[in-house]
Amino acid sequence: MLNLPFLFGKNNFLGIDFGTSSIKIVELTYKDENTHLINYGWVNMPTRTKTNELEAKTREKDDAQIVSSLKKLLDKMDIQSNSANISIGSYRGLTALIKVNKVDDDDVAEIIKAEAGKHIPVSLDEVYLSWDIVSKNIPKKSFLISGDRERDELEGKKESAEVLLVAAPKEDVRRFEGIVSEVDLKVDSLELDIFSSVRSLLGNDLGVFLIVDVGARVTNLVLVEKGIVRVNRNINIGGDEITKNISSGLNVSWERAESFKKKNDYLSNEGKQMVSPVLEVIAKEANRIISAYFAEGQKNKIDSVILVGGGAGINKIDALFAEILGTRVSIGDPWQKITIENEKIKNNSKMISRSLAVATGLALKGVDNYKRKE
Repeated sequence: MLNLPFLFGKNNFLGIDFGTSSIKIVELTYKDENTHLINYGWVNMPTRTKTNELEAKTREKDDAQIVSSLKKLLDKMDIQSNSANISIGSYRGLTALIKVNKVDDDDVAEIIKAEAGKHIPVSLDEVYLSWDIVSKNIPKKSFLISGDRERDELEGKKESAEVLLVAAPKEDVRRFEGIVSEVDLKVDSLELDIFSSVRSLLGNDLGVFLIVDVGARVTNLVLVEKGIVRVNRNINIGGDEITKNISSGLNVSWERAESFKKKNDYLSNEGKQMVSPVLEVIAKEANRIISAYFAEGQKNKIDSVILVGGGAGINKIDALFAEILGTRVSIGDPWQKITIENEKIKNNSKMISRSLAVATGLALKGVDNYKRKE
């Protein structure tokens, strides 16, 4: 946890990431045309025993426990912000790229809503729906001249656009807004966690990347091209499965297994069989996404696979993924363009920040909005 009072001021921006097993917080400030890290922290939530795949994804934590843990963490951090940007897991919502025509019509919103109904498996009344036109295709007009007559070759063809749909259940949105209000904070914005990760890890980079966020119970895989989320997939497996394997294999407590997972080099010794099966499932899913997106033999067109999340802390995980995927793999650092005054934190920033990509991206959203208003 970091607390640098000398940087406190009005331009502070808070990001709160409600994960499946922990709450993570990052506070940034914008000063002298630079973004500074002034505070970060996290609190683990009680481990729950999952009974089936669906329950592992959807079971709600006890709100009173979340409020209590969040309040204690905020008090300990002594934050200076009075509002926050927050996220919910993308597995709770939906993203989809759709194509629509007549994008220049006044009723474009109704057209998009009609298309959205084909992709969202529940009533639109149950979700908050937002969209962003990410690209347009405007047909070029070409004329055939015959005497005094000319004809538009593209008659009947319409302007079209790619639209990124984002849907979040109203019940979840209200729930987390209520939790934040219970700790006397105002919600500035709420978004799905994948967009926060993209913001902190890629910024304005226009390459092609696959972000693999290995959480405790859910792994997010997000393929991004030119800043646009092209593929978003969640799989119900993560670091907890590795911890369970270590705990069972070594006959130690969950807490000791967690400690061993973070400190030991399991991918290059006899413990590999406890760790690699879980990571291989994730890597093979990443491989399927890349292979489906690119034409055969075009894998090398991806700039990098970026690993983040608590599971990305396993020693040599990047080498394992690179071997399976046959492409460049790196450990993400959402703090790489953020000024860190504390030398100890700076030296260990990659080790710390890989678990804080979402919270950092949320705080950066506040910074970006502030800069636009200047």
